[in-house]
Amino acid sequence: MKTALPLISILVASLLSFNASAASAKIGPCKENTCVEYFNKYKKYARIGYTDAMVTLAEMYYYGYGTEKNMKKALKQFKSAAKYGSVKGQFKTAMMYFNTPELEDLDDGIKYLKKAARNNSVDSSFLLGIMYFDDNFYEQDFDEADKWLTQAYERGYDKMPAYIKLMEKSEHYTEDNFPNLKEAIAANPINLAQFDQVTVPPEGAGETATTVTDNATNTSDEANPSSTGKDIEVITVYNDLPKILDSQLTSFRYSLPEKGAQNTGSRIIGKTCAKTMSCAPTSNEDFKRGVRLVLGDHAVATFSESFRGYSGF
Repeated sequence: MKTALPLISILVASLLSFNASAASAKIGPCKENTCVEYFNKYKKYARIGYTDAMVTLAEMYYYGYGTEKNMKKALKQFKSAAKYGSVKGQFKTAMMYFNTPELEDLDDGIKYLKKAARNNSVDSSFLLGIMYFDDNFYEQDFDEADKWLTQAYERGYDKMPAYIKLMEKSEHYTEDNFPNLKEAIAANPINLAQFDQVTVPPEGAGETATTVTDNATNTSDEANPSSTGKDIEVITVYNDLPKILDSQLTSFRYSLPEKGAQNTGSRIIGKTCAKTMSCAPTSNEDFKRGVRLVLGDHAVATFSESFRGYSGF
């Protein structure tokens, strides 16, 4: 089995933020009563079926926020979120398989990364392309690398130009191996000269605390690009985590869980469509009985004539 841990950790260090908002707050180890209370609240909403709650709960297990660190439980929550359609859950499940030594499984990681990529996660497309291009990461497959890197390029992924510059130094970067990517570049060329120097974050970047995001004001070096290397991804860190967690918890109270919607066939928590008024299907006889009761016998014939030829009439 290939070992992806060292460099993949660097590559994905900046891709572990909670969601795609502009600002973020750090989540890390915490055993205070307030942290335990938040953990219990998220555990409740995760059980109800909110995928964002599952992802947040997984992060809490991962970093020991309000609970003991537990990588297996973190993975379980990420996978649950992935199961119910969370792209964040799919992506982070892959990252767990890549970056956690006791859980390392590149095949499963690739499987979840593909799920996220098919759900329009361009980060996932980019990482898939890298892993298939370089046999130090996974089984080399230029068809797969071409497919995923082309997708990342066509969607304007900001790391693609620098990586293309790196690929140009390889004997494998040919028209035969990468026809789609070269065609995409020809159709929409970019200036690669500015990417002569490719830099990566320093060692240990993969240990940066993950982030929960909200619409806070940016006060980090991300707002001052000149203070960082051109190609180094910067993680914005804020300290108002309770406010952001409260905001997310409030959003759960005014929305419906993804798990409930998929399992019950209705948007009513805990009830199937068959048991929900105005959702369950009505048989032809029940419909006629209702019309007869409210409008009289003549109305049944009128309805039947009006809808003749339609299903159920």
